[in-house]
Amino acid sequence: MHARVFCKGRKIDIVAENALRSRERPVKRKISAILAADIAGYSRLVAEDEEETLRRLGLYQSVLGDFIARWGGRIFNTAGDAALAEFPSSVDAVRCAVDIQESIRARNRAYPPSRQMSYRVGITVADVVERDGDLLGDGVNIAARLSGLAAPGGICVSRAVYEQVANKLSVTFADLGRQQVKNIPNAVHAYSIAPPQSGGGSWLTRALALRGRRWLVGLGAAAALVVVVIGAIVGARELRQTASLASTPASPGPSRDASIDDGKIRALASDQGIPLPPSLKIMAPAASVPPAYAGYIGAWGGDQGWNGNGRRVILVIESVDESGTALGIFAVGPPPDLANVDRRPARYRSIAGSITDAGLVFTLAGSKYTFKNTADGLMWGRWQTPNERINVDTTITIERID
Repeated sequence: MHARVFCKGRKIDIVAENALRSRERPVKRKISAILAADIAGYSRLVAEDEEETLRRLGLYQSVLGDFIARWGGRIFNTAGDAALAEFPSSVDAVRCAVDIQESIRARNRAYPPSRQMSYRVGITVADVVERDGDLLGDGVNIAARLSGLAAPGGICVSRAVYEQVANKLSVTFADLGRQQVKNIPNAVHAYSIAPPQSGGGSWLTRALALRGRRWLVGLGAAAALVVVVIGAIVGARELRQTASLASTPASPGPSRDASIDDGKIRALASDQGIPLPPSLKIMAPAASVPPAYAGYIGAWGGDQGWNGNGRRVILVIESVDESGTALGIFAVGPPPDLANVDRRPARYRSIAGSITDAGLVFTLAGSKYTFKNTADGLMWGRWQTPNERINVDTTITIERID
């Protein structure tokens, strides 16, 4: 009887000793790039249409997770519409953020402005504490605060990230200056990253607004009047646009194009090592879409790579509307050989482009792509980049995958 009591007591002692050793174990610290993302105006979106918002949240979260994994990161915490991820490199964190925003921006084109779901992304690099897979510390909090400074669909980074990335990626930064954020004692020097497909727009407006916290007070009455007048004009235009959208009856969306063989598309992709998303949604064009635009719908690929011997590509145009706006997937294969300077992995991206006389034109990571549908069932493509350090002006011919 005494032996049993002794054993139980010894077991309790061992548990206490293990807990004490756990507390005494050295804290694991490391330097990581932290990415924080949340959806702007999420509570309003849920209040307006809970089921549709939750459905799209699940879809957008899968996009987020996919790109984070592709760029070598991992999600270490989530809460509702927010997610926190870590990366071993600031460059990869920013590349991932740009891909996420481009993909979400393309998907949002299918919805009116009032129903678009846009992520705000903040990135910093910091010394953090790792505990049971979670990361703790000021760096995590600063990343979350930086996301709050970002415009919907925008990216905001700390000065440390800016200094590590500025000369390595073809992205445009706007200096927001030192920002005082909630629960962080020292001001954070922040920079905004412009969307590659934007000529300025909301990211610049946001940047000027944030900078304005320091210098707008010094403006004269005349300048203040100009700001008010511009705001009134913009507000009136937005009201007219909203009223127009509200008065336009919803039309049924196009049905899936049954003539497209997903199996052939995926077989070619698998043979060439080109990744594709889990689902392709190639939609038959509505009757109002001009035939010249409708001819772009489908999948295109082949054995030829860029300049005949570079990476192979598959272009999937999932939908086209009567204005010539096209949504789809652009996927590239692995480098053709070990001597290739570009060692980035094979990947796919969501695209949103416009069909013009020159062809389908879209932008990815600062590079311009043009694909022209020819009369003989081929698609001629051109890729141009403004990066002066790299002379990239390549061509390719791909054919429809029937």
